[in-house]
Order: sequence, then C-alpha cells, then structure tokens
Amino acid sequence: MTAFTRNLTQTLAVAAAAALLAACGSSSGGDGTREKTGFLKLGITDAPVDFADEVVVQFSGVELKPTAGPAFSIDFAPRRYNLLAYDGTDRAILLDGVEIPAGEYEWLRLKVDADAHFGGDSYVRIATPGDACEMRIPSGAETGLKIIRGFTVAVGALTDFTIDFDLSKSLVAPPGQSMPGGSCAGQVYMLKPVLRMVNNMQVGSISGSVHPNLITAQCVPAGEPPYPGKVYLFGPITADNAGLPEDNDDTDPDPNGAPVATARVSDSTFTYTIGFVAPGTYRVAYTCDLDDPALDASAPAAEETVVFTPSDVPTVTVTAGAVADADFGPPAP
Repeated sequence: MTAFTRNLTQTLAVAAAAALLAACGSSSGGDGTREKTGFLKLGITDAPVDFADEVVVQFSGVELKPTAGPAFSIDFAPRRYNLLAYDGTDRAILLDGVEIPAGEYEWLRLKVDADAHFGGDSYVRIATPGDACEMRIPSGAETGLKIIRGFTVAVGALTDFTIDFDLSKSLVAPPGQSMPGGSCAGQVYMLKPVLRMVNNMQVGSISGSVHPNLITAQCVPAGEPPYPGKVYLFGPITADNAGLPEDNDDTDPDPNGAPVATARVSDSTFTYTIGFVAPGTYRVAYTCDLDDPALDASAPAAEETVVFTPSDVPTVTVTAGAVADADFGPPAP
C-alpha cells in the first residue's frame, strides 16, 4: 500500500483540533512549535461472507472525537476497497501514521460513500448471477460507520488500530429495501456497523490447516459454496464465557455466545489464518455448512443446521505478537 499523504483539508482540520486542545491544557514549546501530538495508523480487514464475490466500500475520510474538544475530520480523496480481499492478517490502510493531537478519544467514524442516488460508489457483487448490487449505510450521510470505543493517542508515539468488518453479520438484504429498475432485481443491501477494533500492538494470530479428508467429508456436494469451509473463533474463555461453538445469528446479545471472528479456508492450500486476535484462550472449530445470520441454528425447529468439528472443540492460547497453531486432522473413522 502507498503511504497516506495528508491533503490541505486534513492539515487544516488537524491543526485546528490541536490548537483547541492546546487551549484546554496542552502546552507549546518556547519556539512556538506545537507539542503533545501523536500518530495514528488505521487499517481495515474483514471476516468472510458466503454469498458475495465482492464487497466494495468507498471511504473518503475518518472523523475523530477527542474527549476534551469537538470532533475533527481527516478527509482524503475517495478510495474503494474490496473488503473480501483483506482477511487473515492482511489489511488495507486508511491512515498511515497521521499526526493528530495526543490525548483521550471517545469515538471514531469511518466516512463511507454510499449514496442512494449515485451508483458505483459502494456495492456488493453477488456470486450468482454476478450482478453489482447497490449498497447503503444506515444513516450514512449523518453518522457513517461509527465505533464508540475510547482510546488513547500517546505523545510522540504511534497508535495502530485495525477495524474488522464482520460481513457475515453486517451485510444484509432487508425486505422492503429496493431500487426499482436496478440490478439484482432491485434488491438493495445494507452494511450495518458490526465492527471490531483492536490495538495492533496487543494482538496475535491463529493459523493452521484443515485435513483434505475432513473437507471431503464435510463439504457435500464438493466444490459448492461454502467449500472448502470456514474456521470459527470463540471466546476468550472466562468464568462467564465457555467459548462453546455457536452459529452466526442476529440475536444480540446472544445467550448462546457468538463467534469472535471467522476465516475462510484456502481452496488451494487448505490453510487458514485468523488475524488481529486479542491475547487470551479461545476455541476454534471448523464447519462447511452455510450459516445464514438471519437464522438461528440453536432455535427450536431451526431452519438451518451448522455442525462444528471437532465435537470436543480444543482450546488455543493467543499471545501478543505471536502466531498460535491450530490444525484440524482427518475425520474420525
């Protein structure tokens, strides 16, 4: 990825915010130069979704809200990213070490271009029949994709975050949302803000392989979606959360728990990687069943079945800066 270059709008916005924070207690050096600034790096990644070939989102800036002052924006020329191209430990960089006022922050907002009256900014390409469908953001013109999570930018230091889009939960096709005469039979997709933000300085990852015989046994018929399956991550395990396997569904909060992240198994190497995982002890499980977030496989008379392997669901411990191994062997005889 190319380094992010601040434009004039960004420079003026950050300078104004720094000046305001200075009035609230920051200090200036004797030569008049600004002090108490840090640097922010911000990337995006995603968890896979079964029914789409592309999920293209156009970003045009990031808005930040300091605790001690008003929100300010870092705007840039619109950039489009296919979120499905960034999984595992891969990410697209939105901000690359941008200098901002140091201090406490209350939230950030990703500015997303998803204009209902303008095609081609953000869209979903469906695997069958291959159409590019319109995608919208709930209240996008006012709030975008807002992450309400406090964080600190230290003086003179780099703060590095990754935002994980859980597309299996956030990308939905609600009834009644349509555009007459459009592609995809007029169906409009919505991208809800189901996001997870992690500190890159405090994360590890999990990698492993899935035995080909297990894939053959689980993926019937072979070669059809969601072949060759996905690996789910549950936890971290605590006294209140056993990290037991559960399908993706819209229940919030889900009394049965919910996966923290998912990763698609490579159809060429039968390997997987789950990146940006906070330290802790987790469980990992494999499935090759379709998992519709609109359905709850745990509900009575459920309309879908999601079977996880192995049944005993082993644990794996993640430490910051390290890769934990978790392989799935052949099916039991």
